[in-house]
Amino acid sequence: MDSTPIITTERTNLHSPDTITLAQVRHLDSDPEILKYITGGKTRTKPESEHWLQTRLAEYHKNGFGLMPAYLKSDNSFIGWGGLKKLDNTDHIELGYRLDKPYWGKGLATEVAKGIVDYAKAHLAIDKLVAVTDLDNKASQQVLTKIGFSYLSEAFYYQTHVAYFEMSL
Repeated sequence: MDSTPIITTERTNLHSPDTITLAQVRHLDSDPEILKYITGGKTRTKPESEHWLQTRLAEYHKNGFGLMPAYLKSDNSFIGWGGLKKLDNTDHIELGYRLDKPYWGKGLATEVAKGIVDYAKAHLAIDKLVAVTDLDNKASQQVLTKIGFSYLSEAFYYQTHVAYFEMSL
């Protein structure tokens, strides 16, 4: 990766949303296990991935924040993405992340998510972040509570019932 990182954590670098590639998105979008709690395991077609990516890039240019590709510092391996976006049809700013399977269970989701929260506190004029997970995604819920989010309730976003979390900044 040639660009300067926007966020640096102990083991990762997160770069501009403009640097994420369709190939990176497709890699994550083509694995049913990675998508288990997002699409129920249904993989995305190439046009669906392209649309997802274009939507995220447009949001970044409109809002000034977005989903950033994440790389290991040790060898520049792409591990997934993390960042901020508007929560489904609201003005709430949502923390999100998705990691490739080889990087699960190593504390990297927590590290990336905390780095994004720290960045939001230091650089964005916002007072609250939200996050949602599939009701059964206990690992992601644990990441959120570990970095300071509070579970508030079940809610309905993205056409599904979710666990809804908030954090004051």
